[in-house]
Amino acid sequence: MSILSNMFDTLVTRDADNKLAPGLATEWKTLNETTWQFKLRQGVKFQNGEPFDANAVKFSIERLLNPATKSPIVELNTVKSVEIVDPYTVNFVTSAPDPILPNKTTLFGGVIVPPKYIQEKGDDNFAKNPIGTGPYKFVSWQKDNRVEMEANPDYWRGVPKFKKLTFRIIPNPADMVAALKTGEIDIAASLSADVADQLKNESSVQVNSNPWIRTFYISLDTTQDGPLAKKEVRQALNYAIDVDTMIKTVLGGHAAHVSTLIPKQNFGIDTSIKPYEYNPDKAKQLLAQAGYPQGFSISLDATNADSNNVQAIAGQLAKVGVNVKINLLDSATLVGNITAKKASPLYYIGNTGWTMDALSNFQSYIKSDRRYNRWKNAEADKLIDTEEQSVDPKVRQEAFTKLQVLLKEEAPFIYLYQLDGIYGMRKNIQWTPSPTGVLNMYGASIK
Repeated sequence: MSILSNMFDTLVTRDADNKLAPGLATEWKTLNETTWQFKLRQGVKFQNGEPFDANAVKFSIERLLNPATKSPIVELNTVKSVEIVDPYTVNFVTSAPDPILPNKTTLFGGVIVPPKYIQEKGDDNFAKNPIGTGPYKFVSWQKDNRVEMEANPDYWRGVPKFKKLTFRIIPNPADMVAALKTGEIDIAASLSADVADQLKNESSVQVNSNPWIRTFYISLDTTQDGPLAKKEVRQALNYAIDVDTMIKTVLGGHAAHVSTLIPKQNFGIDTSIKPYEYNPDKAKQLLAQAGYPQGFSISLDATNADSNNVQAIAGQLAKVGVNVKINLLDSATLVGNITAKKASPLYYIGNTGWTMDALSNFQSYIKSDRRYNRWKNAEADKLIDTEEQSVDPKVRQEAFTKLQVLLKEEAPFIYLYQLDGIYGMRKNIQWTPSPTGVLNMYGASIK
């Protein structure tokens, strides 16, 4: 999405304050509980000269929903049809009320593609030679190496300040730091705290640490017989981890303690609900109360990149008698195991609620019928239905608050932290990162 956001525009975007703002759609409103209407920007063209209009929107969304070309992204799963009202007005008709449909069109669900070009050249050609309405035009791609683009001289918002834009894949952090120091690259994204420390004294480089909306937690399989089926054990695990100290030491201060799964920027958070405090004595007491005075052994899955974090967590759990066997996997294997319900009783994962609404933080994990659910609770199911289907912000916030109270009490996860996005940048570069982590470079410039 970081690469595509520079070649394609979305229906709705976000302003400097992360509020919803016009993109290819200039305005939007609800006509009734199951219809959103979008007014479209006139005079916009795709990079091949093809006009952007209502037909392009209908084609793009139906392409996402068509079983033959369906996107794995589920955010637009409520959309039943897209109806053209006039050349620059479309109605999204949904199967149920969808209170945050405009939010869902700010990234994956709102990318608009050229119908005529795809119909004439085919999907395979489009995948290798993408054309959008965005600020940069595709030039070349080397698999696992780089994507090169050039400025779109006819971009509707104005020509980008850089003539060329290159995204490089540099898996080794040391190589990325070296490339930044020499000026081979201008921005190094998604740095870890220890890598960022290596750049602190570099005269030509600045380290930019911005609050990110990615929260990290450990999923607990409460559906199987054993320790995790007991609420007291799950609460004990939360009390056993000194998250604040972990943030200061392992994460270099580049994170914030969370009370549940919601980052502080997202609609729905209730800041009156405080995180679990560190209390190992309370953890031991709860374990004994649950019938595990000597603790127990359990396995935890995580990605190789998260090794330091889970080692620290396992060390703290060991202090209250919970011995953790860590299985380190590549990211694809971990996600595959989670999806196939083959993951260990504990797994460490991060989730970005990129719609900036708590609906996205909860949607795959909480309700009993969802793909990553490992906790069954009838009250939670009802609250999810309320916040997903009501269009009244007050009703939704009330449901979100009750959900957070319930999640803290029942503890189906170990709640950890919200990471900052850490970037190394050459000092002559001016660019403000997005809290979603998407690298949209249109606004970047040189001092």
